[in-house]
Amino acid sequence: MLEGLTPPKKFSGTCKVGTIAANLSEADKKILQQAIDDVNSWPIKTLAKALNERGLQISESPLYNHRGKTCVCYR
Repeated sequence: MLEGLTPPKKFSGTCKVGTIAANLSEADKKILQQAIDDVNSWPIKTLAKALNERGLQISESPLYNHRGKTCVCYR
């Protein structure tokens, strides 16, 4: 009955943050990553609002997951 049972292939994609970062210049990627890493200066809600004001449509959840390294980018 269970012959040939194998684990699923890992998805090697990126989350919304990774997708957005892929379309940015190297300088903007660095700025984005620094903002994501800066927990004290950039609360998630504030960061999401600032990015949306600059035309980067991203909600709080992907930013929260990327910051916590629980998104697909870190698997």
